[in-house]
Amino acid sequence: MTKKEQTKQQILTASWQLFSERGYHQTSTRDIAKAANVANGTIFSHFATKVAILKYSFENELTDILSTAESLDTSTTATDRMYHYARFLYAFYLAKKEFSRELFKEIMWQQNELEPQLNAFKKRLINDNDATPTDADIIIDLYFMTLMDGLNHADSSVDSMLATLKIKLAKININ
Repeated sequence: MTKKEQTKQQILTASWQLFSERGYHQTSTRDIAKAANVANGTIFSHFATKVAILKYSFENELTDILSTAESLDTSTTATDRMYHYARFLYAFYLAKKEFSRELFKEIMWQQNELEPQLNAFKKRLINDNDATPTDADIIIDLYFMTLMDGLNHADSSVDSMLATLKIKLAKININ
């Protein structure tokens, strides 16, 4: 690992620890720099904003989660596949509810940044079955609306969100 990569990792480790202990909004980039033993400017040589640090951390964790979900996936229909992945993803987002809400608030209108990941996931949903790209769009819409609703309610659980998603998926009659 190069010195630059080590510094980036120090920043990520320190930021995640501070975000977890203090909360996202209560953690400043100065706090992160101090905890990572780097100059404040060094933070910005690696990440444009504090939310960029959060986004990078999420992307790394999501890659691992999706890989695990994919390795355990035995579903054959697009809706079953969405339900399978949602179990992993809803658990992840609910476990990091404050961070998830902040991240979605920041990136919601940045479709160009999300488009490659969404398109790859849509292809994963309809791979090896009769569903169409439009079907995948509808399934993703239902997934995200259920996720947003779940993140906005204090009493949400993975099971309650999955139950809601299952009801929605059953209504659309897509295989």
